[in-house]
Amino acid sequence: MKIYLWLLTIVFLLPSHNSCRAQAVDTDKIVNSLRTCWRHISHEYSTIYGLEEEEVKHYATQKVCFAKDSISTYYGIFYDPKYTVRKVNAEAYAKSNFDCAKQRLGIFVDSVYEVTISSVTKPSKKEAAHKMTDVIVYDEDFIYVVVDGVIFKLIDANRKMERSNSN
Repeated sequence: MKIYLWLLTIVFLLPSHNSCRAQAVDTDKIVNSLRTCWRHISHEYSTIYGLEEEEVKHYATQKVCFAKDSISTYYGIFYDPKYTVRKVNAEAYAKSNFDCAKQRLGIFVDSVYEVTISSVTKPSKKEAAHKMTDVIVYDEDFIYVVVDGVIFKLIDANRKMERSNSN
Protein backbone atom coordinates (compact mmCIF):
# COMPACT_ATOMS: atom_id res chain seq x y z
CA MET A 1 0.00 0.00 0.00
CA LYS A 2 2.83 2.38 0.84
CA ILE A 3 4.38 1.85 -2.58
CA TYR A 4 1.14 2.80 -4.31
CA LEU A 5 0.89 6.03 -2.31
CA TRP A 6 4.52 6.80 -3.12
CA LEU A 7 3.94 6.22 -6.87
CA LEU A 8 0.76 8.26 -6.80
CA THR A 9 2.63 11.15 -5.15
CA ILE A 10 5.33 11.03 -7.82
CA VAL A 11 2.77 11.00 -10.63
CA PHE A 12 1.11 14.14 -9.24
CA LEU A 13 4.32 16.01 -8.48
CA LEU A 14 6.27 15.36 -11.69
CA PRO A 15 4.12 17.49 -14.02
CA SER A 16 4.53 20.50 -11.72
CA HIS A 17 8.29 20.08 -11.38
CA ASN A 18 10.31 22.69 -13.36
CA SER A 19 12.75 20.22 -14.89
CA CYS A 20 9.88 18.28 -16.47
CA ARG A 21 8.43 21.38 -18.12
CA ALA A 22 11.73 22.86 -19.31
CA GLN A 23 11.94 20.85 -22.53
CA ALA A 24 8.38 21.68 -23.60
CA VAL A 25 8.94 25.38 -22.88
CA ASP A 26 12.21 25.34 -24.84
CA THR A 27 10.56 23.55 -27.77
CA ASP A 28 7.71 26.06 -27.86
CA LYS A 29 10.20 28.94 -27.65
CA ILE A 30 12.29 27.55 -30.50
CA VAL A 31 9.28 26.85 -32.72
CA ASN A 32 7.83 30.31 -32.05
CA SER A 33 11.14 31.99 -32.86
CA LEU A 34 11.21 30.20 -36.22
CA ARG A 35 7.84 31.68 -37.25
CA THR A 36 9.00 34.24 -39.79
CA CYS A 37 10.43 34.27 -43.29
CA TRP A 38 14.13 33.50 -43.73
CA ARG A 39 16.38 34.64 -46.57
CA HIS A 40 19.66 33.26 -47.90
CA ILE A 41 22.91 34.92 -46.82
CA SER A 42 25.47 32.25 -47.70
CA HIS A 43 25.94 28.60 -48.59
CA GLU A 44 28.58 25.89 -48.37
CA TYR A 45 29.04 22.71 -50.35
CA SER A 46 29.41 19.39 -48.57
CA THR A 47 31.85 16.85 -49.97
CA ILE A 48 29.10 15.28 -52.08
CA TYR A 49 26.43 17.54 -53.53
CA GLY A 50 23.96 17.26 -56.35
CA LEU A 51 23.01 20.80 -57.32
CA GLU A 52 24.23 22.71 -60.35
CA GLU A 53 25.32 26.32 -59.87
CA GLU A 54 22.13 27.61 -61.52
CA GLU A 55 20.02 25.59 -59.06
CA VAL A 56 21.99 27.02 -56.13
CA LYS A 57 21.36 30.54 -57.46
CA HIS A 58 17.66 29.74 -57.81
CA TYR A 59 17.36 28.49 -54.22
CA ALA A 60 19.34 31.50 -52.98
CA THR A 61 16.58 33.82 -54.24
CA GLN A 62 13.79 31.93 -52.45
CA LYS A 63 12.64 32.45 -48.87
CA VAL A 64 11.75 29.77 -46.35
CA CYS A 65 8.69 30.86 -44.36
CA PHE A 66 7.29 29.40 -41.14
CA ALA A 67 3.68 30.10 -40.17
CA LYS A 68 1.61 28.51 -37.43
CA ASP A 69 -0.15 26.06 -39.77
CA SER A 70 2.33 25.69 -42.65
CA ILE A 71 5.92 26.01 -43.77
CA SER A 72 7.03 27.00 -47.25
CA THR A 73 10.41 25.36 -47.91
CA TYR A 74 12.69 24.68 -50.84
CA TYR A 75 10.99 21.27 -51.18
CA GLY A 76 7.39 22.44 -51.09
CA ILE A 77 4.80 23.30 -48.46
CA PHE A 78 4.41 21.48 -45.16
CA TYR A 79 0.86 21.63 -43.75
CA ASP A 80 0.09 21.25 -40.05
CA PRO A 81 3.77 20.67 -39.21
CA LYS A 82 4.85 18.71 -36.14
CA TYR A 83 8.19 19.58 -34.56
CA THR A 84 10.77 17.64 -32.61
CA VAL A 85 13.56 19.77 -31.18
CA ARG A 86 16.74 18.60 -29.55
CA LYS A 87 19.82 20.50 -28.46
CA VAL A 88 23.05 19.07 -29.87
CA ASN A 89 26.77 19.86 -29.77
CA ALA A 90 27.42 22.16 -32.74
CA GLU A 91 30.90 20.86 -33.59
CA ALA A 92 29.92 17.18 -33.44
CA TYR A 93 26.73 17.84 -35.43
CA ALA A 94 28.58 19.77 -38.16
CA LYS A 95 31.20 17.04 -38.49
CA SER A 96 28.79 14.10 -38.54
CA ASN A 97 26.06 15.68 -40.70
CA PHE A 98 27.91 18.18 -42.92
CA ASP A 99 31.42 16.71 -42.88
CA CYS A 100 33.01 20.02 -41.92
CA ALA A 101 33.87 22.19 -38.92
CA LYS A 102 31.13 24.39 -37.49
CA GLN A 103 33.19 27.52 -38.23
CA ARG A 104 33.09 26.78 -41.96
CA LEU A 105 29.31 27.12 -41.75
CA GLY A 106 29.53 30.29 -39.68
CA ILE A 107 28.37 28.62 -36.47
CA PHE A 108 30.15 30.14 -33.48
CA VAL A 109 28.06 28.74 -30.62
CA ASP A 110 28.68 25.52 -28.71
CA SER A 111 25.16 24.11 -29.12
CA VAL A 112 22.55 24.24 -31.87
CA TYR A 113 18.99 22.99 -32.15
CA GLU A 114 18.19 20.17 -34.52
CA VAL A 115 14.59 20.73 -35.58
CA THR A 116 12.83 17.81 -37.27
CA ILE A 117 9.67 18.81 -39.11
CA SER A 118 7.07 16.21 -40.09
CA SER A 119 3.98 16.87 -42.14
CA VAL A 120 1.61 15.54 -44.76
CA THR A 121 1.15 17.35 -48.07
CA LYS A 122 -2.32 18.24 -49.26
CA PRO A 123 -3.48 15.95 -52.06
CA SER A 124 -4.02 17.46 -55.48
CA LYS A 125 -5.90 16.21 -58.53
CA LYS A 126 -2.68 14.75 -59.90
CA GLU A 127 -1.03 13.45 -56.72
CA ALA A 128 -2.03 11.77 -53.49
CA ALA A 129 -0.96 13.17 -50.14
CA HIS A 130 2.43 12.02 -48.94
CA LYS A 131 4.51 12.42 -45.80
CA MET A 132 7.30 14.97 -45.72
CA THR A 133 10.13 15.17 -43.22
CA ASP A 134 12.88 17.75 -43.09
CA VAL A 135 15.61 18.59 -40.62
CA ILE A 136 16.96 22.07 -40.12
CA VAL A 137 19.55 23.42 -37.71
CA TYR A 138 18.90 26.58 -35.70
CA ASP A 139 21.45 28.51 -33.63
CA GLU A 140 19.08 31.27 -32.42
CA ASP A 141 20.31 33.67 -35.15
CA PHE A 142 20.35 31.58 -38.32
CA ILE A 143 18.79 28.45 -39.76
CA TYR A 144 20.69 25.95 -41.89
CA VAL A 145 18.80 24.06 -44.59
CA VAL A 146 20.37 21.30 -46.68
CA VAL A 147 19.35 20.72 -50.30
CA ASP A 148 21.14 17.90 -52.13
CA GLY A 149 24.35 18.41 -50.18
CA VAL A 150 24.39 22.22 -50.31
CA ILE A 151 24.02 23.85 -46.88
CA PHE A 152 22.11 27.14 -47.09
CA LYS A 153 22.51 29.60 -44.22
CA LEU A 154 19.44 31.80 -43.78
CA ILE A 155 18.68 34.82 -41.61
CA ASP A 156 15.37 36.37 -40.54
CA ALA A 157 14.25 38.27 -43.67
CA ASN A 158 13.20 41.25 -41.54
CA ARG A 159 16.61 41.57 -39.91
CA LYS A 160 19.16 43.92 -41.39
CA MET A 161 22.74 42.71 -41.64
CA GLU A 162 25.23 44.75 -39.65
CA ARG A 163 27.80 46.33 -41.89
CA SER A 164 31.34 46.95 -40.73
CA ASN A 165 33.02 50.27 -41.37
CA SER A 166 36.40 49.12 -42.61
CA ASN A 167 38.77 51.53 -44.30
